[in-house]
Amino acid sequence: MNLETSKTANPWRFFILALGISWFFWVWVILLRWNVWTFPAVLFGALGLFGPALAEIVLIFRAHDREQWRDYWQRVFDIKRISKRWHLAIWLIFPAVNGLAILLDMLAGSPVPGFDTVRDLLSQPWRILPFAAFILVFGPLPEELGWRGYGLDGLQARYSALASSLILGIVWSLWHLPLFFMHGTFQHDVLKFGSPDFWSFLSGPVITSILFTWIYNNTGRSTLSAILFHFMANFTGELMPLTAQARAYSLVLVTALSVIVVVIWGPKTLAWPKGSFREWGNVVKRFFGKGVCPYQLSFILDSALRRLILSPERLADRLHLEEDSHVLEVGPGPGYFSVEVARRISQGHLVLFDVQGAMLEKARQKVATAGLCNVGFIQGDATTLPFRGRSFDVAFLVAVLGEVSDPSACLRALHQALRPLGLLSVTEQPGDPDALPLSVVCSLAEQQGFAFVEQYGGGRNFTVNFRRV
Repeated sequence: MNLETSKTANPWRFFILALGISWFFWVWVILLRWNVWTFPAVLFGALGLFGPALAEIVLIFRAHDREQWRDYWQRVFDIKRISKRWHLAIWLIFPAVNGLAILLDMLAGSPVPGFDTVRDLLSQPWRILPFAAFILVFGPLPEELGWRGYGLDGLQARYSALASSLILGIVWSLWHLPLFFMHGTFQHDVLKFGSPDFWSFLSGPVITSILFTWIYNNTGRSTLSAILFHFMANFTGELMPLTAQARAYSLVLVTALSVIVVVIWGPKTLAWPKGSFREWGNVVKRFFGKGVCPYQLSFILDSALRRLILSPERLADRLHLEEDSHVLEVGPGPGYFSVEVARRISQGHLVLFDVQGAMLEKARQKVATAGLCNVGFIQGDATTLPFRGRSFDVAFLVAVLGEVSDPSACLRALHQALRPLGLLSVTEQPGDPDALPLSVVCSLAEQQGFAFVEQYGGGRNFTVNFRRV
């Protein structure tokens, strides 16, 4: 369906119909206690798999919308919607995730998997195509014709991409429930109802649905991309069998990847406008190169892993703050250290000065969330600070001095902004391509009239304090 007709499509009607059709066929297998691989159970089992596809066909026919029907099948067959980079994501994500999960499982002490299916297929290569076709037809194809081909657009017309993904993922997960009561299925024979594997399996569709929406939205709403991605999930699972522990590792990895996707692409659409890949390529180059950290990657600066290097509490201790101190932070980024400093000067004032307005906005939101009202925000160049002399008791920079175009000019401006005997604190951290050595920081500061007071840490991870004299 196109974007206009998707607004009139009712995803809830589709979900009820899809679950009703599938469960209608499967319930007979359960009640009659058939093994799903015996006749006629195998027929009922197969018909149940086609529930989502049959549901969307019924609803589209009832709508009598030729444009919707044309758009629907175009998205199924139009491979040109999928660019090369998205083909890489479709074909490589699940092999990479399962491979890494197996490796982590082996490092934890599990034996090397036997890969029996791979060995059998290689011994009889003629079976590879029929095997792949079977996996495609009985799972990815009928499911995605409904889930992504019809249901997702209806949800996204009403909710954000992230919310739509989670709603669809929950329904998709519930759709699998009867399989745990059908003899002969992987869910019944291996995972077992109510086991930890059972809960892990039900969580999988909810989380993975985010990745499906991500790929779908970035490939022009390509249903084919979802079918292929689903196929790779199932095909990889057959070729690379996972132990219970490896399945847990796999779920953690998929969860981490989904979180990264939401953070970078944004929960509203999980997609970038055309040309954004090139823009983000430049952003990544800037992050790993010289210069200011781009605001698009500010979430990295907020990582909890930074506490292993220097926590906000430890930095605040090094600044010797008083309750009424007036403090200037140059280059605060998204405010990783700012909130703790502001808390400690409840009767004072903190000014955040950054060259990027978008970064200041992120810091502003963090400060507001913390309920603090003693913080100001100014955008500008650190080499020409807009403050009259003797304004601050303390000024500090964390992994910033090397990013400034002229560190000497920045220190000269800080000297003018600080009160007599005011404290200047410069921190450098490992991993920053702009980090300055301790000897260089001390030399530059002393040239601008600062006197060395104390040092914390050493090597590439240090804080050095000076006084204005």
